[in-house]
Amino acid sequence: MNNSIINIVYCTDSNYFEHVGVSITSIILNNKHHNIHFHVFLYDVSEEEKNKLQEISSSITLYSIPIDELNKYPDIQNDKIKHINRSMYIRLSVPRLLPDYVDKFIYLDGDILCFGDISSILNVNIDSVVCAVTTDSLDADNMLQNKKRLNLASEKYFNSGFLYINTENWKKFDTENKANQILLSPQNYNLSYPDQDALNIVLQNQVTYIDVKWNYLFTWMNDQEKESFFHNKQTLPYFVHFTGARKIWYKEHTGIAQNIYCFYKHFTPWSNSSLKSYKSKMRVNDYRIYAKSYLKDKNLINCIKYYSLYILHKLKFK
Repeated sequence: MNNSIINIVYCTDSNYFEHVGVSITSIILNNKHHNIHFHVFLYDVSEEEKNKLQEISSSITLYSIPIDELNKYPDIQNDKIKHINRSMYIRLSVPRLLPDYVDKFIYLDGDILCFGDISSILNVNIDSVVCAVTTDSLDADNMLQNKKRLNLASEKYFNSGFLYINTENWKKFDTENKANQILLSPQNYNLSYPDQDALNIVLQNQVTYIDVKWNYLFTWMNDQEKESFFHNKQTLPYFVHFTGARKIWYKEHTGIAQNIYCFYKHFTPWSNSSLKSYKSKMRVNDYRIYAKSYLKDKNLINCIKYYSLYILHKLKFK
């Protein structure tokens, strides 16, 4: 095994496929002198789209997931995470499905962009744990709520969008089956973020926490911070994770983060495809957030329009 290879895994369907391409491109452009291999597990993706992804680099291997691997999982009913779909469950089976030579790998969600040299991940020791993780919140109250909700032993709760996994230890600990037991009997648990919650329950004593620079959540910042955050190259994280439903790749969500996304997208085979609208995916709370944003911009007409839509939708779904 060549220890200088960094293996990175994504799991996706056609909805996030293009964004995985942009994420991979951001890693390549920031790590030109490193040996990185990408493993993309996918389902419901056309041959044309697969070919586009492989145009990006010869270091990308695609794996088609049999639909049976996914059919055992329930559809996502929770409005809070309606933007997430069943492809998130694939990550549980990745250590079983990867080639044997991959002894360690970084798992990444498709809504993550890279901003620096990631070779120092090879210095993170995960020999005696299942994986290295990063915290899901910088707020102690949030962490306490998760502890109570899931009956965890400590107030530590990680975000599963970045995992640095020891393949053998994951399999030895029977992580996939243990998580599936929870996911397939959700009535016994108070799961808000199904696979993330299940992994936190199963792995609570089997992880090591590392710097949040490996998975810095965009939702930790307010609007002002989101604009100034990217200006200082010295303090930028390795990975920024664009959490939440209102993704930077929707045309309504303008700002410096969207400009950066479009910059990386420019170097992909999707460079000519235009940004899509978020309107058809709006959730009740989004109307209120849009109204607040328009108020801040002193756009009173749109503020009133979106607040009225928020009230209407709230009454409708009561």
